[in-house]
Amino acid sequence: MKKTDWIQTYSGIAFFPMEPDPELILLPDIAHALSNQCRFSGHVRKFYSVAQHCVEVANLLKGQPPHIQLAGLLHDASEAYLVDLPKPLKRKMPDYVTVEKGMMEAISKRFGLSFVTFDSPPVHDAD
Repeated sequence: MKKTDWIQTYSGIAFFPMEPDPELILLPDIAHALSNQCRFSGHVRKFYSVAQHCVEVANLLKGQPPHIQLAGLLHDASEAYLVDLPKPLKRKMPDYVTVEKGMMEAISKRFGLSFVTFDSPPVHDAD
């Protein structure tokens, strides 16, 4: 039995971000949440969603192997469950970084990716 707090996802699932179950990670939940989150902590002149950014990263990876393209599409997927923090703040919050890593490991497992693929040079450069 899960012992941590949970969130309700777009699809109605009770999801435990501190104990992520890869089987409960769904593309509609990721897409919906990221489409409602603005990049750069909202400091943009025109709304630019995290979802749009992820699609653009994946498009830049056309010609790369499919698993690299998928990693580009999902490279910010943890933000669907955790939201994101600006880098200066994230650097001061090692517990958040640990939770984010655990979420990305669960996402990797769910979609059959190696965790290191998210940090591969092609994905990093496209991001």
